[in-house]
Amino acid sequence: MKKHLVEARISIIKEVANAITSTNNLDSITNLILDLALSYTKARNGSILLIDKKGDLVINASRGIEPELVQTIRVKVGEYICGKVAGERAPLLVKDIESDRQAGRKKSGKYKTGSFICCPVLMKDKLLGVININDKIDGGIFTEDELDLINILASQTAISLEQARLISELRSKALELDERNKCLIDTDILKTEFIARMSHELRTPLNSIKGAVYYLKEKKAAEAEQAEFIDIVSEETNKVINLLDGLLNFSRLEKEEVTLKKRILNLKDILEETISAGIVKDLLADKKISVKLIFPDSLSDIVGEKIRLLQLFMHIISGAMKYAKPGDSIEIKACDTEKCVQAGVLIRGRTIPDSELPLFFDERSLWYGNDTDKNKMKFYLAKKTIETHKGTISVFNTPEGITMLLAFPKNRKDYRSAEINELMNLFLSFTAEAMSLNRCSLMLSDELTGELTIRSAVGIDEEIIKKTSLRTGDKIAGRVSAENKPFLIEDIEKEPGIQKKNAPQYNTKSFLCLPVVINGKTVGVLNFNNKASGENFNRKDLYLASVITERISHMIGRVLKDDLKDEEYKLTVKGMEALSNAERVYKKKNGKLTDLVIEIMENMGQSEDEIKLALYASRLYDLGLTQIDESILSKTNGLSDIDKKIIRTHPFPGVRLIDPVEPHETVKKIILHHHERYDGSGYPDGLKGNEIPFISRVLSVVDTYTAMTADRPYRKAVSAKEAIAEIRAGSGTRFDPGIVDVFPRVFEGVRSD
Repeated sequence: MKKHLVEARISIIKEVANAITSTNNLDSITNLILDLALSYTKARNGSILLIDKKGDLVINASRGIEPELVQTIRVKVGEYICGKVAGERAPLLVKDIESDRQAGRKKSGKYKTGSFICCPVLMKDKLLGVININDKIDGGIFTEDELDLINILASQTAISLEQARLISELRSKALELDERNKCLIDTDILKTEFIARMSHELRTPLNSIKGAVYYLKEKKAAEAEQAEFIDIVSEETNKVINLLDGLLNFSRLEKEEVTLKKRILNLKDILEETISAGIVKDLLADKKISVKLIFPDSLSDIVGEKIRLLQLFMHIISGAMKYAKPGDSIEIKACDTEKCVQAGVLIRGRTIPDSELPLFFDERSLWYGNDTDKNKMKFYLAKKTIETHKGTISVFNTPEGITMLLAFPKNRKDYRSAEINELMNLFLSFTAEAMSLNRCSLMLSDELTGELTIRSAVGIDEEIIKKTSLRTGDKIAGRVSAENKPFLIEDIEKEPGIQKKNAPQYNTKSFLCLPVVINGKTVGVLNFNNKASGENFNRKDLYLASVITERISHMIGRVLKDDLKDEEYKLTVKGMEALSNAERVYKKKNGKLTDLVIEIMENMGQSEDEIKLALYASRLYDLGLTQIDESILSKTNGLSDIDKKIIRTHPFPGVRLIDPVEPHETVKKIILHHHERYDGSGYPDGLKGNEIPFISRVLSVVDTYTAMTADRPYRKAVSAKEAIAEIRAGSGTRFDPGIVDVFPRVFEGVRSD
């Protein structure tokens, strides 16, 4: 074997092994792998496609493909060349696409040569994706040796991807467990205590009533005694009524809380998670009972709160233990009907006594008979849970056994409402982090009354959320909705036409309120309060808030017109969760940086819309760094070659993070290209001059200045004078000369402010 090939193989294995230990971000891994593949084969273009949840190949990293096209490309296994390679699980080297019998097609105009390599990415027998490499820089043909290198790289890629997937799943589970624990602490302990107390309080008056009625019925009491017993019945009945009123209020409150937390959920996922829960597995193992889940190939989603639905099925399975015997099997079968999603729970070979059927799920069963059967409470709670989800539950005996049938209704309005709630909760979480707010809220107009109600909020008590309702024109939010224009209020106590005392829940007298407009119609407002710094809102905040509001309006509009399909919705939710988490740990929220960006844009005659976009991009452009392992970013003794390569991939996860909130490619391109150099020697695409988006060129200068004037783990900060001299030295090579010319003047203006 040739020496250079052996060295290349060793180098590939070493670099990918280092990458595995340095990052677990999917975008960083795939882009690093692609860069290595292009470097080793001296090729210009390529792509890595991964298998998605539908089993199709979608692009995760690419060079030479327009960003607008990347999102639209979807290849089924078995179709086209890369789909066939994936299906056959065998690498392919094509030296000339027009004469190759396997390829059998004409050369596309987008490729400069007809030679390419396509390799499957396999983890044992599991297909993860494919690597495509094409267009050698010298216009030559790929060789067998290069195919061998890409095949090795594909094998190493599989290890990296599988590790990234496992870590992602663990993080997701950790976040979910944290959320679930908080919910259990906040609600379920209180609910358990309430039910236990209510059970005790109800039994006391009911026993008194029962005794009094028995005595009146069976004994010949004197008139005075009769009056005494009637008073007892009356008094104890009033106690029961008051207790039931409390229970009713509790139920209503519980229902309102559920409504706020409903999400789009997959019943299959809920049932599988229920069965895999430790408490259920232990219970089934102890009773020696098996559970079989049966699902169709596709099943409609349902609207609900995940934790409560998990509890619902846990209650049913736990309650079923009363009727199941050791060795029995429980079968849970889900299916779609025209109006609902159904789940049937069958306990084979068993029956329920006819006397128990009428009150099986009824609250009256809690007091029926003399026993204290805990299973009755479980079935009652199951019924209450499904009713809060607008569903039904029934039980009956069949020739096969006991059957419990649960039905979850299909209602497009509920789907849309849940989608908006979930997306807006995530969007407001991101907004609060991006704008450094302790409090913000989204109010939308009710379809029937037109009143504004809070649909999502950060930092606002749930009791306030439930009670708040405004007519159009009332108070500030109502005025913003009616007048369809933003309000920036620096001091509410001095603002003309308002002049009201500041409420104690606000740490400043300043706030922002902007209209949410869809297709020219105002459908709600966004309220921004309580900057974490305690400062007043200013023009910069208004600019940033207006860009965010536009994106929120766009997303709500897509949901309302059913433009966000099921799979895309789920990907958007997942992406929004990642974006919110990244923004939470993002460190580049430098006020000086954004001030410099705005001043440069204004000095160079850019429009207000462009200035707003630049400000927005300046708060997000390096989000991709949050996906790089902190151990690399905090090194004090210099970076290794693989460290540098990993860091150079950060624009790609940055673009991926903002993808859910960005309706257009403009901001994505700004972020992707903020490390390009004016002379074309930058990354990732080697753009030069005016090929680089203007705002990217501005960010390049400002980012360099703020980086040089701040301490780093491996060096001390330099002075402003030294940093400006360095920027001037890079004029025409690293930086746009026009921006460099205005920068010193802009800097002096910002510093004097």
